[in-house]
Amino acid sequence: MSYFNLNNTKIVAVAATVPDDVEYTTDYAKQFGEEHVQKFITSTGVERRFTAHRLGVTSSDLCAAAAEKILTEFDYDRSKIDALVFASSSRDYLQPVTACILQDRLGLSDECICYDVPLGCSAYVYGLEIAAMHINSGCRSVLLLAGSCGDQIPGEYVPPEIPMLFGSGGSATLLEYDESAPPIYGLLRSMGRDFKMLVSPYGGQRHPFWMVANDLGLQRALELNNKFYMLGMDVMRFSLKEVVQMIKDFNARFQIDYNDFDIMACHQANKLIISNLARKIKFPIERIPLSIVNYGNTGCASVPLAICDYYGKGENPKSSGKILTCGFGIGLSLGIVGITLDPSSCFEVFRVRDRYDDGISYDEYN
Repeated sequence: MSYFNLNNTKIVAVAATVPDDVEYTTDYAKQFGEEHVQKFITSTGVERRFTAHRLGVTSSDLCAAAAEKILTEFDYDRSKIDALVFASSSRDYLQPVTACILQDRLGLSDECICYDVPLGCSAYVYGLEIAAMHINSGCRSVLLLAGSCGDQIPGEYVPPEIPMLFGSGGSATLLEYDESAPPIYGLLRSMGRDFKMLVSPYGGQRHPFWMVANDLGLQRALELNNKFYMLGMDVMRFSLKEVVQMIKDFNARFQIDYNDFDIMACHQANKLIISNLARKIKFPIERIPLSIVNYGNTGCASVPLAICDYYGKGENPKSSGKILTCGFGIGLSLGIVGITLDPSSCFEVFRVRDRYDDGISYDEYN
């Protein structure tokens, strides 16, 4: 069954981070024209984003900083963390999984279960269900890390089109066993038949770099390697049909009253999709945080970043902490999950500059 309703899982805290390097959309007016840039801002909502490539930080760096914030502020016993899930399509290496490296960086026990979940914009909602299942199977605490970073392109790179939709972000959510905790419940779906809507086709085992280079030449293979393709209008239709239907099915199953929730922390695809989605499901748009305005589309991190952006400044003292979280994207993969947390345990979004030194050199691996 794609529906689930899991008890005994308390969300202890949520933290979110961005790289300490900001770009404003209007910075590109000279290159692309002021009128074109303004139309981009109007349709996407993105006024600025935080980028990682000049600093060299990765998704795991951002997630590790978020996790350290929680563990330090709560003086949390790290030996209690029995599982670490790295939910991200932005891994550090082809092998090994990034989660194992993070286990060591965060000083967790060797008895800790560690693995990656390489989903995209649905990673956080899937991660919530995975973490709750671990708790109900015997884990005392679970650390869910979700984040995304763009390609590590050269700092002087000049993009051929406005790159301002996608930003970088990381997050950490700490969950633990608590028999008195409200349930975590939701609906998850997958539609692999439409995977070509959002895909990076070249560079993996199906279309490896050497094969593309052999067919098209080295220069073209370099241009295509790991390149991301998005069929924008098809994605819009998916968001306004399949995601809407999923939310309606979820509401019918769990008898949801929107008035019971502070916000819907929705994946920040773009402003146009979010506003149309709100209209279709009849959820008040003013209660869907538009964190995309200040951070861009941060992929795997967009839902927890929206949560921290809303609660982190402590500007909503009467909040109940009841949230609907909704993610959808690459796969195609989609889900909606209802959670309850303590708003005061959501940290304000903070910036990160530090890059992990793994000690790997070209002399050692050549």
